[in-house]
Amino acid sequence: MRKIILIGIGCLITTIAFAQEKGKGNLALEKWRACADAAAKRFSKSAESAPVVARYAIMSCHDEKKEASQALIQEQGSRFAEEFVEAAERRYTDLLAIDVIEMRIKH
Repeated sequence: MRKIILIGIGCLITTIAFAQEKGKGNLALEKWRACADAAAKRFSKSAESAPVVARYAIMSCHDEKKEASQALIQEQGSRFAEEFVEAAERRYTDLLAIDVIEMRIKH
């Protein structure tokens, strides 16, 4: 019984420490998202459709995307980083399109 409790506490401490760890990859991803948010806000006033505006916003932050990719490659390896950045870009483009629609409705 005592051994099970110690194992459980060890797993809990490890999980909490891992969850709190902020690596360079996470910070670089946040910087990329902040850049895309700002660009989407600027581009939302255009006559383009929301998905196009979102795509322009993502494309305008090429340097931040590159930094995020390089940081993730150092932390996780190239294969994971490439797939993760690609999936994050697709997902965030969709989320930005929704944000652009909301911005246009508010104004």
